[in-house]
Amino acid sequence: MADMAVTALWTFAHRALAPQFHRDPARFVATLDGNAAPALLEDMWTWSLSAAGATAPPRPPLSYGIDRPRPGLAIVRMAFRGVILTGEPWHIRFIVRDPDADGAGAYTRMFLLEHSEHATELSGAPTAIACESEADGTHHNWGATLAPSDEAGFDDFVVAVLRSGAAPAASTRRG
Repeated sequence: MADMAVTALWTFAHRALAPQFHRDPARFVATLDGNAAPALLEDMWTWSLSAAGATAPPRPPLSYGIDRPRPGLAIVRMAFRGVILTGEPWHIRFIVRDPDADGAGAYTRMFLLEHSEHATELSGAPTAIACESEADGTHHNWGATLAPSDEAGFDDFVVAVLRSGAAPAASTRRG
């Protein structure tokens, strides 16, 4: 595997957003759904720029929204601009499912559609790979590749994984 450049965008996704989400998923979603969202994202982006030794872009290159397809299920959708290096995300899905009435069925998961220079070389077109971030810092590559613009395909992949009850894929690395 090629070494990944530690860019501001990579740092933002893997060292700022992921820990915030995994530490307290419900609070993460609530914060992004409230008035504090811009300040939180700006602060995390400023930290990411500094940690990566970068100065631009001055604002986080993202758009996001929160879907609530039914009570007890929240999905934060993030899309990023300016993605060029392996490990930088084109899209992220943060999913928080509350427990059923019997206390079962709860989960939180974070899926990323990351740029892959290697897969792009092989395919001859920009290619991204579906990955998953875990609370313990492990990172799982699912092996599914998609065009970076195939947001619907990424969503279909995430839904299929969640419906299947599949645990994260075997290919694992830290960070």
